[in-house]
Amino acid sequence: MKAISLAANPRVLTKTIGSKKLRNAGSLPGVVYGNGEPETVELEAKQFEKAVKSTVAKNFLVELDINGKKSMALVQETQKNPLTNHFIHVDFKRLTKDSVVTAQVPLRPIGTAVGVQLGGVLQIPMYTITLKGKPADIPECIEPDISHLEVGQSIHLEELVLPKGIVAIGQAKAQAVGVITSRMMAKAEEEDAAAAEAAAEAAAAAGEGEGEGEGEATTEEGAKEAASADAAAGEEKKEG
Repeated sequence: MKAISLAANPRVLTKTIGSKKLRNAGSLPGVVYGNGEPETVELEAKQFEKAVKSTVAKNFLVELDINGKKSMALVQETQKNPLTNHFIHVDFKRLTKDSVVTAQVPLRPIGTAVGVQLGGVLQIPMYTITLKGKPADIPECIEPDISHLEVGQSIHLEELVLPKGIVAIGQAKAQAVGVITSRMMAKAEEEDAAAAEAAAEAAAAAGEGEGEGEGEATTEEGAKEAASADAAAGEEKKEG
């Protein structure tokens, strides 16, 4: 993950009214945690929004320049105004070269699944993946190739291809992305199954009917043969 440069200044005002003044002036209040005492900072809101738009990762790597002193940090958490959707606060996690962190990155399948081309529906239970490792090695997103997936097939969390040293957090057998049967396909399959069952029942009924007819014909022939035999026996007695 490539670091995004952000300039910040130490924040003096810490009360709620101070934060409001900062926001009204176009600044974004924040706090840098980890590896020492927490440090309150302020940075340009537009600068931070631009940084957010430049990456798809929720937790992304930044190089903080605080009054000329540079340090690596991870955007840990952000807060937004629910009405304006503007950022109102950001938390950074200060890092060292040996830091190991967890970060959420989006899952972005590439390709068109064979099953989708045949009428199936692509299902993505995991829109984000939690990864653990060194910040520089964590990718901005995970892009599994789904072109080979047929209906009923899926890619599990343990099957995702990750950079060396990076592990995915979660159940190994959890489905990350898959192709399921659409309603139209399910309905068509039900109709085909019903038609096949009806055809089988009709064939079985026809077979039973033919068997009964043959049985009746055989019985009639047997009766005629028996009658002929009796008649022949009677003639022999008369002659005797």
